Amino acid sequence: MLNAFSGLDQMKLQLDPNNYEACPTYNEWLDEQYSEQTGGNLEIFGFQPRPSFVLFTMSPDTYEATFSDFTQQREEGIKESVCNQFPSPIAYYFYRFENGYESDLQRLHLLRDTWESVIDILHALAVAECRHRNIPVVDPLKFKDLFTDSVAQRLENIEKITSQLSAAGIFPSVAKISPAATLAAMKELNQSRNAFSHSAAQSEVQARSWITECYVDVVEVLADLDGLEDIQIVRYLGQVDGTTLRCEIFRGHSSTRTIQNIKISHQQMLESAKYFQQGQMLVIADGLIFGLRPLIYFREDGVGHSTRLCIFRKTRGEDPDRRLEYEVIGEATRHEESRKNFATEINELRGVFGLEAE
Repeated sequence: MLNAFSGLDQMKLQLDPNNYEACPTYNEWLDEQYSEQTGGNLEIFGFQPRPSFVLFTMSPDTYEATFSDFTQQREEGIKESVCNQFPSPIAYYFYRFENGYESDLQRLHLLRDTWESVIDILHALAVAECRHRNIPVVDPLKFKDLFTDSVAQRLENIEKITSQLSAAGIFPSVAKISPAATLAAMKELNQSRNAFSHSAAQSEVQARSWITECYVDVVEVLADLDGLEDIQIVRYLGQVDGTTLRCEIFRGHSSTRTIQNIKISHQQMLESAKYFQQGQMLVIADGLIFGLRPLIYFREDGVGHSTRLCIFRKTRGEDPDRRLEYEVIGEATRHEESRKNFATEINELRGVFGLEAE
């Protein structure tokens, strides 16, 4: 888990030799190291000072020198958790950013894909809960804004949905994962970092420079979004019994198909029964189960041996041939589905905006 490492307010962690409280997470780490090495707390005739404070006071040079060990272990812990525990779109692109690139230009694209995948997942979660709660939505949020290809607009949508659900007395799942301060930092970074835009790097040198500029920011956002470890994105396959779902799980960077039984409560079964149908993509978050269609879908290969998640990108066509275009995770390709395949979900979303069914 990343809990010991989270805190966007400590982005680009630094020490202050005159202020012990400058980096609380470092002090906690030092205390944990001492406890692990000795099997207990530091105690002097019943007095139990914090080992980190003793080190800060008695040997400031050692206190400062050990900081590099902390930051390295912290970064490795973040990367391991993202690659193995985060929803697969984020994990896949970040793993390739770390381990599967052929050039710095390609690596820059993988960093962008990681960043966009974080926003895609948060946005899909926010929209899914908005539909599930069926609470009326008002200006300034508009129905058409949900089907945007703008990263900035998706961040705005998350903020507006969170605000409106909160005003209705609901603390939405996405707000627990991405508090207001984190979301504000993400919006600021999205506006200020060239590497997050799709302007093309002109050279390997420029790509490398942009990666250097943005890498720490992305890692700190990922650390602060450690709640993403606790959600499950799954494809519904069937039910073993009334409270046991059979699902394909999309977690971590591996593309190996994973199918598991998921035990749910009787209350969850009653509240989310309408989603338990073939072809449904679900998210299990904060004890609730929502349907993720149409923003997240899937595509199987011809013989059903592998499944690729598909992330909504844009709308296509006009009546009677309106389509949704998806990015296929792990493939350099796009996939289109008829809008009619998602009529139920789209009309439910239209309903919360007070619009008639299509």
